[in-house]
Amino acid sequence: EAGQVVAAGQTIYTLAADGAREVAIALPESGIRDFAVGQAVEVELWNRPGKRWPGTIREIAPAADAQARTYATRVSLAAEALDAVELGQSARVYIAHGKGGALSVPLAAVQPGKSPQQAGVWVVDPGKGTLHLREVTLGAYGAQSVPVLSGLKADDWVVAAGGHLLREGQPVTAVDRSNKPIDPKMPKPGQEAAR
Repeated sequence: EAGQVVAAGQTIYTLAADGAREVAIALPESGIRDFAVGQAVEVELWNRPGKRWPGTIREIAPAADAQARTYATRVSLAAEALDAVELGQSARVYIAHGKGGALSVPLAAVQPGKSPQQAGVWVVDPGKGTLHLREVTLGAYGAQSVPVLSGLKADDWVVAAGGHLLREGQPVTAVDRSNKPIDPKMPKPGQEAAR
């Protein structure tokens, strides 16, 4: 406003560069060694669920935030996302992390295996919609999850809870976190739906 008095430190202008787009995220202090500048990520906009754009970690702050114990991080989006992303939009960033790409499952997903010394997880066959108990080799148990060292593939559909109520060959319908059915033909992360 013309003639308005402003206080010291008060913002009077906000400038934004038009060009490449970035997403600001915070990485947890506990797992910061699993992330690196240049690491590939996928970005999904909240207003375009299911569509992911490639990106890379451009910058990781040299020190953690004293209060939140997280590292401020910037993710650069690929040029193909320029037209789809507007300034100020909310996004979700998917980052593969962990040593050697190890998979992990929630503790509630672990069931007794077919033999007394073996553990298993219920896996859904997305084509048939039936369950099968898959024997797996587990690593050291964590507070909420356990790494799966062998017996499971990254694209397997694992039953996360209620496994004690299930039986071999039982027909099921896969659902997401909000209890909505999942289409087995949905593209996997990083893939586009067939046109």
